[in-house]
Amino acid sequence: MKKSTIGIRGAGLSGLSVARELLRLDPTVKISIFDTRARLPHPPRTFCFFKAKPLSHSSVPSFSWNTVMFRGSSFERRLDVSSRPYTMIRGDDFFPAILRELEEAGVEFHWGCQSVEIVESSIRADGETREFHTVIDAAFQAHTAEALLWQSFAGVWITSHKALFDPGTAMLMDLQESSPTAPVSFLYILPTSERTALIEHTTFSPSPMPKSYHLDRCFAWLDNNHAGEVLPGATEYGLIPMGLQTTGSSEHLLVGSTAGVVRPATGYAFIRAQEHARQVAQRVLATGTPSPHPYPRWLTMADTLFLQALLNAPDKGGYMMERLLSRARADSLVAFLSGDVRLLDALSVWLSVPKYTMLRSLLRV
Repeated sequence: MKKSTIGIRGAGLSGLSVARELLRLDPTVKISIFDTRARLPHPPRTFCFFKAKPLSHSSVPSFSWNTVMFRGSSFERRLDVSSRPYTMIRGDDFFPAILRELEEAGVEFHWGCQSVEIVESSIRADGETREFHTVIDAAFQAHTAEALLWQSFAGVWITSHKALFDPGTAMLMDLQESSPTAPVSFLYILPTSERTALIEHTTFSPSPMPKSYHLDRCFAWLDNNHAGEVLPGATEYGLIPMGLQTTGSSEHLLVGSTAGVVRPATGYAFIRAQEHARQVAQRVLATGTPSPHPYPRWLTMADTLFLQALLNAPDKGGYMMERLLSRARADSLVAFLSGDVRLLDALSVWLSVPKYTMLRSLLRV
């Protein structure tokens, strides 16, 4: 491997991950990372995913669940996912650990930049231009992106006065009524003990919903189910593009949301971001050529059709989700949600969606 200088724009999940993978392949590589944010804290949030295999990096899961539940107006379903435990990594654990690892390895950070621009093989930050052998773009700006739908979510960590939760079971989707502004709306409850949990509300919507909208629904649920029994703590908010329409410039390497690591139909991204970061690092140090798309094209196309159906017929979103979650074969459904799915499993899940409703939704103008 030749010695390289690499500049990275963006110190979020993907930017930090690709820097770590580069250093693990070649500890002599010189990396500079530029970001408009302060070093810490990063926006508080959690990363959740179905863990099909051991993590290939040093991040330690904060919590995991071997049973997950789905609920709607006409069904309730419990699944054993011990072969792919539903797993959480808290940003408060992930970001300090990876920053410490990179700083100890000699990565040069530039925090609090007023602006960061990429020009061919250079990065211009606050009027100073630096040249690199390779430039990687890991930045994502929601206000410049065009997505079919947005997944926005906010939640609150709560502590109860008594045992209220089963720490072995996560409620992934408690589906709420659909609306024109939110074709899919649901609560999820992630207990970390009998007395502590993250209560979060999520929507798939044409426009991002504000943090207050989601938190109001979390507190309404708490009032209805556990009034006077819990104390609210820290909150979090996140925004994820679903079916991103713009993928940025092809003149330099992309990682992160603009490279397609966000699963279009679910919003899951953490595991795929790690895998894509590793692929990019291998390509940079071997040939410098771009890495392949993070997901199979057939899966991305099918996900996009589902999002288009939700966009065209928002009043049918909850119904389509209920049918999918209640009727799909258990092992195929978990594989499908994880993104690590074979075509036959995906077909099994798609066939559970009401075909007439789906077709009418896609044809609606």
